[in-house]
Amino acid sequence: MTPGSGIKMSASADIIIIGGGAAGCSAALQLSLRGKKTLVLERSMLGSGSTGRAAGLGAQLRENPDETSLLMRGIEVVKDIERQVEKEIFTKTGSLHVASDAERAEELRSFVRMGKAIGFEIDLVDEDFARRRLPCMRADDLIEYCYCPTDGHFEPSELLGAYIELARSAGATFLTNSPVTKLLVQGGAIKGVSTPAGDHHAPIVINAAGPWSYLLAGLVNTTMATAAMGHAYLVTRPLPDVLIATTDAALRDRKNRIYSRPEAGGLLVGTYEELPTEYDMEELPADFQMSEMNAPRDSLQVATLIDCASRRFPFIDGRTPMTVTSGIMTFTPDGHALCGPVRELEGLYHCTGFNGRGVFQSTSVGILLADLICDGIFGPGVEHLCADRFDDDPGLKNREDIKARCRERYSGHYSINEEKT
Repeated sequence: MTPGSGIKMSASADIIIIGGGAAGCSAALQLSLRGKKTLVLERSMLGSGSTGRAAGLGAQLRENPDETSLLMRGIEVVKDIERQVEKEIFTKTGSLHVASDAERAEELRSFVRMGKAIGFEIDLVDEDFARRRLPCMRADDLIEYCYCPTDGHFEPSELLGAYIELARSAGATFLTNSPVTKLLVQGGAIKGVSTPAGDHHAPIVINAAGPWSYLLAGLVNTTMATAAMGHAYLVTRPLPDVLIATTDAALRDRKNRIYSRPEAGGLLVGTYEELPTEYDMEELPADFQMSEMNAPRDSLQVATLIDCASRRFPFIDGRTPMTVTSGIMTFTPDGHALCGPVRELEGLYHCTGFNGRGVFQSTSVGILLADLICDGIFGPGVEHLCADRFDDDPGLKNREDIKARCRERYSGHYSINEEKT
């Protein structure tokens, strides 16, 4: 370090992870368990970004069998973590998928065929079964149902806390209020990062900064195909005339664009609306806190959410006592995360773009990164997550084109023949 340079400190690690959300902390755990000196740098507080606003959904079913298998593995990872920290993190409720027209009914039957082919527990069920599993659901218009008994939901803060506790025990270091302002590069390779408190050096840097990830990629003149999409969900307060048990099934109603799960005696419902709210992260203030986001009850976003929810749950309307939580998701053009090395710069890895599934996918993505970085193994069955898969797409070379494709993906999140939950 040059005397008088003004840098307050200079530290080294084997691996630096930018971002203290679920994905970054999961990677820190798995890499620390492999003996890597790991440093996590978080711009604010741990879990203060998308993880802290997540609904914690735990649905394993995807049209992509490799993605379903990956999430099935994630459930086993969480079971092991629960044993180690002696806390319940995942609540198994099962989940229903419902269809109200012939096209959606065939979609459900295709899900069942795919799931059975890879050993995933799923089956078609009848209306009586569905009504018993979710009594508050309107079902008079439904013609087909399938059920996944091993699905459920996570408590995001408990999962994050477990990652941090176990990672610290394995030697990881976490620094909060440490925004990264520069990526240090020499000879075409990453050498570390700069923060307001000084430089940190490492031959490997993992960009796990959620919706801010594309800004970090831009620091080294690389283009990242992600966009920041606003998302909201509501939670009804317990109502005396609508009994919702903690064991009631979660729901996916793709036609009405909603998901739901039980929450503290009420019902949590979210929607992937056709016209999403978008954010340019560079336009937000440096001290922006996602926890302070507020979706006004009279906004179009909330009105759309309540309307979609009411179609399946008629007890929900604009007068229903509820809270609304809003946050920012990181979407990619194809609905799959970016996980792996960057082609243009040796030592830089991306771990971002989880399309609203970051909490659940964190359970397995940490292992994927550790396998890749420590053993040079990526896969099998995870090629669709490669971080450089958009590099040669001529239609994704500028931010406006990237945002348009990600917007289309968000709005089509529950469309037919898309690999989404």
